Amino acid sequence: MPTPRPAQANATTPSSKSSNATAKATAKEHFAELSHEPPITAPAHSWFTSPVRSHAYGHGRELPLHLIQLILEYLDDAADLARVTRTSRLFYYMTLPHLYEEVTLRTYADIRYVNGRPTGYGSGSPFAMGLNTLVSRNFTDYVQTFRVIGEWREHDVDDYTKGRVPDNSMVLQIAMRAALDKMKNLKTFAWELNTKPLQTVYEGLMQKSSLTTLILRFPARRIPRPTAIVPPLPNLTTLVCYDIDPLSSPDNISLLLLASKKLENLKMHFNPRMRETGEESIQLSTYFGRCLAANYSLNLRRFALYNMLTRYQGEGYERLLDNEVLEEVTMINCGGSSDPMTVFLDDTWRLNPNQPVPENLKMLRADSVEPEQIATLNKFHGLERVYLVNKSNASKINSAAQTPTSPTATTTPNLNGHNTSSAAVTPRSVTESECKSVAGDVLASIQSNHQTMRHLLLLDHWILSDDVLFKLCQKLPRLEQLGFACQVPHMESLRHIISLVPNLWALRLLVGSGSAFQAHIDVLDMDMQKFAFATELWRPEYRKIKYLGLGNKALKLGDVVWPQGKGKARADGDGQGGSPFSRSIIELRRGPFRKMEYVDPKSLSWIEIWGMDSTEFEAKFP
Repeated sequence: MPTPRPAQANATTPSSKSSNATAKATAKEHFAELSHEPPITAPAHSWFTSPVRSHAYGHGRELPLHLIQLILEYLDDAADLARVTRTSRLFYYMTLPHLYEEVTLRTYADIRYVNGRPTGYGSGSPFAMGLNTLVSRNFTDYVQTFRVIGEWREHDVDDYTKGRVPDNSMVLQIAMRAALDKMKNLKTFAWELNTKPLQTVYEGLMQKSSLTTLILRFPARRIPRPTAIVPPLPNLTTLVCYDIDPLSSPDNISLLLLASKKLENLKMHFNPRMRETGEESIQLSTYFGRCLAANYSLNLRRFALYNMLTRYQGEGYERLLDNEVLEEVTMINCGGSSDPMTVFLDDTWRLNPNQPVPENLKMLRADSVEPEQIATLNKFHGLERVYLVNKSNASKINSAAQTPTSPTATTTPNLNGHNTSSAAVTPRSVTESECKSVAGDVLASIQSNHQTMRHLLLLDHWILSDDVLFKLCQKLPRLEQLGFACQVPHMESLRHIISLVPNLWALRLLVGSGSAFQAHIDVLDMDMQKFAFATELWRPEYRKIKYLGLGNKALKLGDVVWPQGKGKARADGDGQGGSPFSRSIIELRRGPFRKMEYVDPKSLSWIEIWGMDSTEFEAKFP
C-alpha cells in the first residue's frame, strides 16, 4: 500500500516568523489563482488505493478531468490503454473501465512460441490466464463486450460417443459461467470457439437483462454432442449464427427467435459445404417452426442469409418476415440457377407465386440477380443502396459485351459472332445475351422506381456505354458512391456524366478480366496511370471526388496544385480524342494537376462500394 503524503506542520518557531509571513502571502496568491479553475473531482481514496504511483507533487497542474476523458476516448488499442493505465493513479481509475470494456480471449489449436518459449511460459496459456483474471478479480463490472474465439483443444473426444462431455470441455463451461455471472453490464457476448456452449452457459446468459447482441458459432465436426434449446433473451436486438450444419448437432434457436420480440437484426450463415455438394439437409422448420406455428412475423430491420440450400416447403414462409418493417436484405450464395447441383431446390423458390414485396426496403446486397428479383424491384419505390457483389473471376463471364444502349431494352441483342462458350468451371458462366438482358432490366427498374439511390455498385461484367451512364446519372442525381464498368473512358464524356451527380465523392471504375480497359491499363505502369489521372482530375467537375478506384487499385485524391508562372492552363484542349492517355506529356505538364496517392483498397472498407463488395462472412453487422 503506498504511503500517504505527510501532512505539513502547523507549528512555527521564533526563527521562522519572518519567513512564514512571506510563505502565507505566496500561498494566498496560489490558492486565489487555483480558485478560478475547474475543481478536480477525482475520488480522494484513489490516491491511496491505486497500485501505481501518483503524479509528482508540485511539478505541474492536473488537467481537468473532462479533458482527460476526451483524450482517452481516442485510444482504441488495448496495448496503449494498458500502458496509460500504468502511468499514474488518476489514469488508472479513468482508463481501467475503457481497458476492460471490450474483452476478447483467443485460443489456438497449437502452442505458439515467442523467442523460443511458449506463450504463457511459467503459468497457463493466455486464454486460461485471461479467464482466470475475469473470475478472480473485480474487473468484470466494466465488461460490456465479451468474446471468446479460436480453436479449443478438446481432449478425450471419444467421450462424446460414450454419452458424456469430456472433462476439459466441461471445465471450460463452468469457468465461462463463473465469468458471465460476474459481468453485471454485459451487452454483447460472442461464442466463436469450435466447440458448442452447453446449457450451463445459456442459463447464465438468460440472467443478463442487459444483453442485446449474441453471436454463436456452431461446430463443423460431425460427432454426437448434446443439443440445447437456446432460452429466450427478451432484450436481444441482434443475433448472428454461423457455420450452421444440421448434421453437426447445432443448438435449437427456434424458441429464441419466437420469444425475442425486440430482435431487429438477424444473420444466418450455413456451412458452404452443403451447396458445394448439393446436400439437402436444411429444414427451415427447425429454425422458424415455432414462429410459423404461432403465426408470428419477425419484426426484423436487417436480415442477412448466407449459403442457404433448402426447398420451399409450402405456404406460410412468405409471412415469416414483416415486410413493412424490413429495411436491409443481404443474400450471398443463396439461389441462382447457374449451378446444376442446386437448381432443383432453388427452382422451388422461384416458382413460388407469393413473392413478398418489402415496401420499405432501403438496402439490397446480393451476388446474383434473378428475373424474380427484378420483378420485385418494380413493385415498390425508395431503394437507397444497392450492392451487387462481384464474385471471383472463375464465376464471371468470359466476354466483355456491352449492355444495351437503352437501359429499357429487354430483348436479346445480336451477338455478331462473339464467343459465348461457358467457362470450364462450375457453376457455368452467364452468356452475353443473359448479361445484356438482366443488366438492362435492372438499370431500367432502378431509374424508374428508385431515384432516391445514394450508393450503387454494379457488376464488373456489365460494360456500360456512355449513353447508359449518362441516362443513369441523369435519373439518379443523389448518388454519393458509384461503381461501374465501362470501356476505356472518354474524358470529355466522363466529365459530363460526373457533373450530373454533384454529391458524388467515391467512384470505382470496375475492370473486368479480359476487357479492353484491362488491356489498356496493362500497357501503362502505375506512375503513368497516376500522372494521367492527376492531369485530368484537377477540373472543377471532379472537385468533390475524394476516392477513385481503378480495377484492383485505389487512389486518394488531394488538393489541386497550380503551376507558378503565366496564369492557369487551359481547361479545354483535351488533345486527341479527349483522353489523357493520348495527350503529350509536355502539354500535360503545362497545366495544373491534382495531388493523389495510391492506398490499399482494404483500408477503404469503411466506404460501402469497397467494403460491401465481398462474399466473405463477418460475424457482425456493419
